[in-house]
Amino acid sequence: MSEATLIPNTPSTLPSWGLLIAKALESYGVKPEPIFAAAGIDLAEAHEANSRIPVHKMAKVWRAAVELTGDSAFALRLTRFFQFNAYSALGMAVASSRSIAEGLQRCVRYYRLMSDGATLYLQDFPERGRTDLVFELSGSYPEVTKQAMEAFSATSIELLRITAGPQFSPLKVCFAHSQSNVQAYVDYFKCPVMFNCPDHRMVFDREQIQQELVFNNSAVAASLDTWMADYLQQFRQDLVSTRVQAYLLEHIVDGEVEQKTVATELGMSVRALQRKLQDEETSFSALLDNCRQHLAREYLSRAQLPLAEVSFMLGFSDQSNFSRAFKRWTGHSPQAYRDAQQGK
Repeated sequence: MSEATLIPNTPSTLPSWGLLIAKALESYGVKPEPIFAAAGIDLAEAHEANSRIPVHKMAKVWRAAVELTGDSAFALRLTRFFQFNAYSALGMAVASSRSIAEGLQRCVRYYRLMSDGATLYLQDFPERGRTDLVFELSGSYPEVTKQAMEAFSATSIELLRITAGPQFSPLKVCFAHSQSNVQAYVDYFKCPVMFNCPDHRMVFDREQIQQELVFNNSAVAASLDTWMADYLQQFRQDLVSTRVQAYLLEHIVDGEVEQKTVATELGMSVRALQRKLQDEETSFSALLDNCRQHLAREYLSRAQLPLAEVSFMLGFSDQSNFSRAFKRWTGHSPQAYRDAQQGK
């Protein structure tokens, strides 16, 4: 479930992604400046403090980079130039973490510093000896490209290899999109890589990621945590949509949530709520749909919950309506999604 974006209603990312893409383009003999200029991005501003690049502009750069280089695996080229400070304070905090598991928890907690076009969360499966890092894209902001998802996955593994050793690899990597050059990804990740999956995720060995890192430094990590929390606080917006999302996530399982009930809870009329949400370029129905999607993924990861019960908990009148909605959200049926989570 995505929170309010750091730039209101506009998902954005750190400019270091632009610098990495520029380096990668140059390695193909392609001048990056015209590509960024065509997307409305001034690379010279990438070094300015607190600067952000809108994700929709970066999407134009990603697509142009693939087209001009002719390399569908262009995102992997960024790993050649990656250094942990490309993730700003988050990279240094991960490198200072007690274990990879703790570093992954920091990625989840502070990923919005990197980009707020997606949400990260961890799914733990002790009985199967695995922990999954899952990427959830917001239906409200479809601008995040498949290259961006591939680049973050690849550079995050590069960061963990800097931290834990060059042989570190996940158990499996899954992407929700297609890719023609699958072997390049298998070679890089050193594990099975699957495309056209129900979602984007990386699967880790639960025991391996709990091992203590040699160069961990809890004092440095704690200091960076404080800095990142303060940084994000600068951008926090008291958006009505954020308050509606929080209410919906808490109360959907209590039964049908009506717009009038939420408006009363927020101390305004239904018309005022509708107007404020429209100003934030969203609507009550869109927020309800996003919350249901988020909770559906979470509930389906719990094998003990029958599909009929998941449907009821999310406020659907019957299981068939839930199945149709889930297919619309993900392109997969609830059962197919659950089977994929369980490795069937």
